[in-house]
Amino acid sequence: MIRFDGQVAIVTGAGGGMGRAYALELARRGARVLVNDYGGGVLGQRDGSAEPAQAVVAEIRAAGGIAEANGRAVGTADAARAIVRAALDAFDRIDILVNNAGTALAGSFTIHDDDAIERHYATNLIGGHHLMRAVWPLMAVQGYGRILNISSNGALGVGGNAAYAAAKAGMIGLTLDAAIEGRPIGILVNAVMPTSYSRMIEQIPDQATVDWFRDNLAPERVAAAMAWFLSRDCSESGRIWLTGGGRLSSLVMAETGEVCEPGLDAERIAAHLPAILDESRLSVVHNQAEAGARYFAHFPWNAESQADFGPDMERG
Repeated sequence: MIRFDGQVAIVTGAGGGMGRAYALELARRGARVLVNDYGGGVLGQRDGSAEPAQAVVAEIRAAGGIAEANGRAVGTADAARAIVRAALDAFDRIDILVNNAGTALAGSFTIHDDDAIERHYATNLIGGHHLMRAVWPLMAVQGYGRILNISSNGALGVGGNAAYAAAKAGMIGLTLDAAIEGRPIGILVNAVMPTSYSRMIEQIPDQATVDWFRDNLAPERVAAAMAWFLSRDCSESGRIWLTGGGRLSSLVMAETGEVCEPGLDAERIAAHLPAILDESRLSVVHNQAEAGARYFAHFPWNAESQADFGPDMERG
């Protein structure tokens, strides 16, 4: 059985829904957990309250686990440092970070004001980035860390959800780049696109849809898979996982069939579109170095130059 005895986890947005399920699962398997939740609601519409985090801590303790509550809002570097300090004060170390905190901001492209957009990015993307920066040196020193960034298939686009899609797509880029830097020092970073009943799902106006999620896609099923991504047993890093209801797959990025014509111009593109858009010849691209290497076949460098270029591309 996968266990986390002796390990410490920070789970943000853990006062309900999927975050609560993540915190409970980690604690059930022996981790000491800092349960972080601002308590402002899934739309960020309420003043903060420590009660949601405290309620989850009470559940963990009632089951014999160890946890502390933290009501700090994510979104700034100062907040990230304060959350990390709270975990260190309580438990002396940090092994696991689950960047789960998020809010919803649906609506047509121009409906929201500037402040709402910036708050949304702060919670859904920037806060997670700052938390990774805050735990990174600690994990590097101990030569071990597991980070799970909660993205969403909403990043692929649904319409009327641009800010959320952009923030969750940003979590993918953050994950892929940090994974390259982290692996040599023992820090593995993955992203998950969960499909689950959650506090956000409760905002859907169609009750039949809400009921379907509740009946078929319990957050506990995502948490059960999440535990493996965060364990010592997991050697995968830089992956985008899709999971829900016991289903698990990996999302990859791929190129279609290419066309390379030295004289290619705007007038020639239409003629090549069928070949370019042919999805029967997909080729997976794992990182920037692989994407750049596709050009070497057409525009060769000498071996020494190419060797120097590859690592720089991986570092971005």
